[in-house]
Parts: sequence; C-alpha cells; structure tokens
Amino acid sequence: MADVNCLIKKAKFNSAEFIAELGVGKNMLASMKHWAQACQIIEEHDASSFALTELAKKIFLHTGHDPYSEQATSTWLLHWNMARKSDRATTCYWLFNRINSGVFSKSELLQQLSSLCAEANKVVSRSSLTRDIDTIVRSYTPKSELTAIEDNADPVFGELGLINHLTTDHYSFNRGPKSSLNLPLFLYIVLDYWRASYTSDSTLSLDAIAYGEASPGRILKLDEDSIIAYLIEADDLTSGRIRWSDLAGIKQLSKQNFDVESVMIEMLRKAYE
Repeated sequence: MADVNCLIKKAKFNSAEFIAELGVGKNMLASMKHWAQACQIIEEHDASSFALTELAKKIFLHTGHDPYSEQATSTWLLHWNMARKSDRATTCYWLFNRINSGVFSKSELLQQLSSLCAEANKVVSRSSLTRDIDTIVRSYTPKSELTAIEDNADPVFGELGLINHLTTDHYSFNRGPKSSLNLPLFLYIVLDYWRASYTSDSTLSLDAIAYGEASPGRILKLDEDSIIAYLIEADDLTSGRIRWSDLAGIKQLSKQNFDVESVMIEMLRKAYE
C-alpha cells in the first residue's frame, strides 16, 4: 500500500484498481482512510500524499514489532491515539474524556454531542450522530455481549474490556486493572501524555495521570490503585530515570534528565517482548 518512502497517494483511496486489490467497496475504503487518520497511523504529507506516522512504522512495517496487528499492545495504542485527540474522532474523545459517571446511555451521549455541535455552530444531522455513536460503542462492546446479528465479527476494541453492555441503551465503563496492558506500554503512554500536556515539568502528579484531560487514567479506564501498581515499578524498569514517590501525601512521578523519545522507543520495544 505504501511506497518505499512510506507514502500513500491520496488518489489510491478513490481508485477502482485499489478497491479491487483490497476487495472492499468504495465506502469501506473511505472508512479505512478515516480510521487510519483517527488512530494516527497515517498523516498528511503533502497535497497528494499521506505518510505513515513514526509509530506506525515502528509497529506495522514488515520489520516492525507487530506487522499483522496480532497483539493487544497494538490495539491499546490505537485506542490511546484515537481517544486522546478530538479532531477526527470527536465521539470517541467525548466518550472517554467527558463522560464522568460509570454508567452512560447512547441517548445521553447523543444529547451531549448535539449540544456540542450547536455551541460550535456546526450543522450535523441527528442520524449522522446516531450512526457515529453506534459505531464507536459497538467497536468497544465485547463480542459475547453483542446481539446475534452483530455477532459475526469481532469488534475492534472489544478485547480491551473497557465497556460493558447493560441494557439496550445503557453501558458501563470497566474501570480498574487491565491484564493485557503491560508495564512498559503503560509507561510509554504516560510519557506520551507527559510530553504533550506537561512538556516543561519534571514531575507529574497522580491526579494528572488519573483524572487529567486526555489522561491515561481516563482513556484506559484505570483506577488509582491500578495506576499506582504500575508506577511503583517505574524506577526498576527505567533504571531510575522515572521515579515514583509518595511523600507527605504528595503522590507523583519525577523524571531525570533524559531524552524522552529514546525512553519511549525503549518502552515500546519492551512492550512487545
């Protein structure tokens, strides 16, 4: 799909030849482009091309950590990338960052997103919002909880165990420990959040990690105990470059002087070992 320079011509996403090569319809091809951008797998390169992101190269190239996307680590990273930014996946961002209660309904979500569109002076039909909400919620609902009609395919993010189906319209978040989220991956995500939201700070509080906007705690649906269980091991895994402290009631991470990008690359490699 991509050339040797990891570029993809935009015209390919409207190409009959490409549709035949992949064996999908025109609408599915457009959907693939949208979700690849939302999950930060591809990004704008120039007027005629998309480029694979650096993370996509590290994971999905033939020489990458998980070229066939078989590991839960890759699914967690796609979820993290999609839910932490609101520009291309607003519904997903809102669901994981703005719904504060443990239980939510699709009708509640529809009302909130309709209000958001009105405040932003954007005209979006109710049916479009409803379809988007259905798509996102179904993508996270475990296969065992889907109806017989929907049971033909595994939902993309269902394996992460983030959302439970309660009734026709009601769902709950599964906040707590996540067995498939390993320590190196969690520290990679924390560092990604740290450099994006607190670039110049040498410390990062537990409150920020657990409850901050677009934080690991919110997006990964982890409680404080689960987060602390990861953070107390950060010192050993990073050889003291990242340290957890709980002194006088102040719970925080501190980092030494190091290149964040290089440590993130190291954590990413270890997450796939």
